[in-house]
Amino acid sequence: MAKTLNWSILNSRLYLSAVLYLLLAVLAIPAFAQQPDSSVALTFSHSFAISSPATVSVARNGSVYLMDQSQNLFVIDTLGKPVNTFSPPSRGRITAVEAWNPMKVFLFYEDRQELTLLDRFMRPIANTRLTDLGYMGNVQAATLTSDDSFWLFNESDFTLSKLDLRYQKPIIETPLNLILDKARFDVRFIREYQNMVYLLDYNSGIYVFDNLGNYKKKLPFAGVTYISFKGNELYFVKDNALHFFDLYKLQERTLPLPADKNYLSALISNNTLYLFTKEQADVFQLSR
Repeated sequence: MAKTLNWSILNSRLYLSAVLYLLLAVLAIPAFAQQPDSSVALTFSHSFAISSPATVSVARNGSVYLMDQSQNLFVIDTLGKPVNTFSPPSRGRITAVEAWNPMKVFLFYEDRQELTLLDRFMRPIANTRLTDLGYMGNVQAATLTSDDSFWLFNESDFTLSKLDLRYQKPIIETPLNLILDKARFDVRFIREYQNMVYLLDYNSGIYVFDNLGNYKKKLPFAGVTYISFKGNELYFVKDNALHFFDLYKLQERTLPLPADKNYLSALISNNTLYLFTKEQADVFQLSR
């Protein structure tokens, strides 16, 4: 009788332990576990040729900025019509476009280490070569800040710095040698959004800093080539799906994409979705 009672107690404890383990496992699931979004439908509209799926941007007024096959930057309005073009006067290769503020469109030439600003008519209004400022090393990624400075990632000394042209020098410098893996880093993109700085490393994920350059956290989204933002969500293309990540609720939802294309990046303008392969933009209408 005693042995039977002991076995009953033991079995009860094992059962409770198993239940507790499963409960803890469920609670340990990240808050941004993927949730498929079945409420959105994609309707194909048309396609056109581009030169890069990474030198793209969307302004807060909904205009989309893209590079054509001849390396010209052109603007598409909210109706999908080209409205303006910028033809670079030099042979330098534009590697980043930031047009969130359409009054000051930012271009970065990595090969020339050059920062350029365009006005809303796509006319150059400012141009700065980092070498002329005595800036040492090689900047791999750059973007415009909300206060008209520039965030720079210098791969030579592994720093994230904020360059203020009024002083012609960095006013913030954050060493990244303890954050990034020097042996396998591949920084593709940097962007300031809602007072935070997002540094995209293809091999590791998205590193988040505050507007003073202080490291806050890493979002574990590796294998991503480009990110953009809409409202409180960050979005990107990965594994044949469009991923949306809420920056405050820490929740992720996904939208399946057509299986016959290898999409690398995306932009959303109002109810229009632009999906980019290496050489083409496919345009879809979003509906619920």
